[in-house]
This record gives sequence, C-alpha cells and structure tokens, in this order.
Amino acid sequence: MMVFKQYLLKIYSIFSTLFENIFFRNNKSNSELNKVGFVKLKLKLNIFEDLKVEKKISRNDFFKVLVLNEKDIHKLLKKLFLENKTLEKISSLTGFNYKISYLLSYETLSIPDNLINDEIYANHWHFDKPYSQNTIKLIIPFENIDSDLGAMKILNIKKSKNLKINNNIEPDFQVTGDERDLFVFYPNLCAHRAGIPEKNKSRKQLMLQLNPSKKWCYSKYLFNKQFKIEPKFPLKNIFEKIYLF
Repeated sequence: MMVFKQYLLKIYSIFSTLFENIFFRNNKSNSELNKVGFVKLKLKLNIFEDLKVEKKISRNDFFKVLVLNEKDIHKLLKKLFLENKTLEKISSLTGFNYKISYLLSYETLSIPDNLINDEIYANHWHFDKPYSQNTIKLIIPFENIDSDLGAMKILNIKKSKNLKINNNIEPDFQVTGDERDLFVFYPNLCAHRAGIPEKNKSRKQLMLQLNPSKKWCYSKYLFNKQFKIEPKFPLKNIFEKIYLF
C-alpha cells in the first residue's frame, strides 16, 4: 500500500507540473531560487503592523494555530503582495503568476526529550509530495527567529535528490530573521523540517502556500481554511472562487 501511495504522489506531481508548465508558465527563469530551491527577500513594509490574533487553537500540545480575522487577512495580503511589490519579485524569480491557496499563522512549542524523535509538527525531514514542483511556500516570522527558537531547516535541490533520511543532516539554509524577512522555497523539491524550540521557548510565523495560476489571485476561503489541515493536490481546486489582486 505504501509503495502504491508513493507512486500515486509521484504521478500527480509529474502531471500537475507538466500541466502548469504548459498553461501557466510565462517565461523560464534562471534565478537563484530556481537553481537552489530557496531564497531570502527583504520586505520594505512590516505586514504585521496593527495585526491582531483573533484566537488560538491547539492542534496538539505543541502546535497552536493563531487565527486571523478575515478583514486582517485581506489587509495582510495587500501589504505583502502589492505594497511590498512581492508579486513582481516572485513572478520574476519563478516565471509564474500564483494563487494563494492557503494561509496559516502558527506557533510551535518545545518538545520534551521523550518525544523528540516523534513526528509532532513536521519536525522530521520530508518533502511536500502532494504538490507540483512549481508550488512555492512563503514563510514570514512574526518576531525575530534564531536557531534557539527552532528555525525551519531546508536542503537545496541537489542535496535533496540524494537524501538519505537522517535528522542529523546539516541544513543548507535556516529560516532565521525578523518581520521584514520573506523566505521562499520549493517544498516539493527541497527537503525541509521544522526546528524544535529550546525548552520554554516557541516560534511564531506565517506560512502561505502558492500554486501557479493565470493571474495573481487568492482563494476566497482563506479564513475558513485556517481551521483545517493544509489542502493537498491543489490542482483539484483550480476552479474555486477567488479574489483578484
């Protein structure tokens, strides 16, 4: 069963990547992002200014969803993609326009020693397989994040191809920075894992899942999706209702 599942995920990734390359690609890019699989950008404006967390929802003892209200989500996306001109930057780096399919603000807490080897919140090396190779994820810290707070770890595309799963692997890149830092990476191509904050510490950040689209847009259901697990196989939602930027 496991072998069949892996085969199915690979077929989906190949098909969706080919579909997007044919129907959505605007041009080919030789950017650093496309060569190594990740890049760090600097934002001119802090997108979290005046932002309030509506409530916290615990998915387990060590992972909390920081729920944003719908009005703030619209403001945040406008600041991030329009006022910071992130639309143009990402299209230049990738050759695609995108739809923001999912948005999640969350906090990860320290894991006790007796559970350190368990899969708690994506803290083992993995790939996001139910996506195309063109899917990108954006990470923005809510606060200054260093290695003590469990900074996310990423391997480059080349090293990821020959990866032998081992949680002691040294990362090529760590998501360390502050509210003005924007991290972009390919989760299907780059092995990655959540770092574990040190005892009595936690990490807060925003994650967005972006999938190729004809025009820059975002799902009308981003608010409700905060209460659900991240959607997989995004091509099946290609006709969902959207807002255009």
